[in-house]
Amino acid sequence: MDIRKLLGLPDLLDVRSVVCVQPHPDDNEVGAAGTLLALAERGCKIVFVTVTDGGAGVPNLTMSREEIVEIRREERLNAGKLLGVSEQLELGFPDAGQYTEQEVVQRLIPILREHRPELVMTVDPWMPYEAHPDHIKTGHAVVHAMLFSGNNATQRGAGEPYTVPQIAFYASSHPNTYIDVTSYWERKLSAILAHKSQFENAEWPLLSNFFAYQAQQLYQAGHMEARADEVRYAEAFKLLSVRQLHFFPTALYS
Repeated sequence: MDIRKLLGLPDLLDVRSVVCVQPHPDDNEVGAAGTLLALAERGCKIVFVTVTDGGAGVPNLTMSREEIVEIRREERLNAGKLLGVSEQLELGFPDAGQYTEQEVVQRLIPILREHRPELVMTVDPWMPYEAHPDHIKTGHAVVHAMLFSGNNATQRGAGEPYTVPQIAFYASSHPNTYIDVTSYWERKLSAILAHKSQFENAEWPLLSNFFAYQAQQLYQAGHMEARADEVRYAEAFKLLSVRQLHFFPTALYS
């Protein structure tokens, strides 16, 4: 049974509004820039929400944390312009800090109720071996906010209740949706490279080759057709309805 079709939910590329919640500046670009470019071309409203300030992302002892945060903010804004992002919101929690998942949930619920997106996108917190606490807290906070933003008993005075219909996890080990991003690949790399503090270094040739290899493997995993002489790229997501986020054991295999 395809519960998403049963509920009449649109395909990923057909949604008209999306809120993309990332742990750090650059996560949305690495995980989903090609798909976001495709959505923007279709007129989708894209809102970025960045949970942390990125202040732990540059191991440079000559700069203060405040300087690093400002650099990463400018990089994030520049990358968003390349992707056609409509609005950028920052929660400002300390990168790798001691904030709690519940604090993030309380900040996200009013955002979901205000923007009322057809889809939320974020990192998959259940990816095996994911060790970064910011990624785990962010992913969990997003699904908790989805469950409770439609329930006025959970957070009063934070706008009219609204239930987000579905979620797309990138960086998922159990994807069920593959998007051909071949025509957007170079622009995706440009958006990633807009985060110069993270990627403009000696490791970029190796890292970009890894991104390309990974995307080619995802294209094959999605069983999309290509000529033998073609090089094609895909991004992959675990796409679930909100109903599959509670008491739904088969969501893993959906």
